[in-house]
Amino acid sequence: MPTKKGRSSAKGARDRILDAAVALFCERGYKGTTTRAIAERARVNEVTVFRKFGTKQGLFMAVVNRETDVTEALDAFELRPTGDMVADLSRVGREMYSNMTSRTALFKLIMTEVSRDPSKWAAVSHAPFGVLSKLEGYFEEANRLGMARNVDPHLAAVAFFSFFFRALVATSFLGRDVFIDVDDGAVEGFVRIFVNGVQTEVRG
Repeated sequence: MPTKKGRSSAKGARDRILDAAVALFCERGYKGTTTRAIAERARVNEVTVFRKFGTKQGLFMAVVNRETDVTEALDAFELRPTGDMVADLSRVGREMYSNMTSRTALFKLIMTEVSRDPSKWAAVSHAPFGVLSKLEGYFEEANRLGMARNVDPHLAAVAFFSFFFRALVATSFLGRDVFIDVDDGAVEGFVRIFVNGVQTEVRG
């Protein structure tokens, strides 16, 4: 039976391998990263990498699972109508954009690998769909309170989320959002258009 110290050391090695793997995968891409390089950066023997994760693919999926675990963040993600939809959605838009673009290298890596192997989408889809579920709940509540014009909650959630997801894609693959600087003013401006629409009242 392993000692407490032995279990602690094993956990430390696993975390070091995952830390090294995410850094190197983001720097060099999946194909350009070897298990030997990961082992060297993690200060373990290469055999330890295989013993803990089986294959390089197994290690990559362990990285994806750890880095896309947003359960705690979603549980703390408060989004309920306060009576001011512009303020509500501006706040959540700023939070989403900040969280999304803080890991652009990882997002680019994951999307590149998903494009090569679409079956990997199942391992990462819980993150965006979790956010969409929170947004959908907000619009359902807004409908119930008479704050919205009985919009389709899912469609409204996708439309809102898509603005920020587009910014994430542009920043990840082009280095910056080439269409707009997504600062606080731009977020609020988008939210006002989203909430109020662009068409004036049609006069007869």
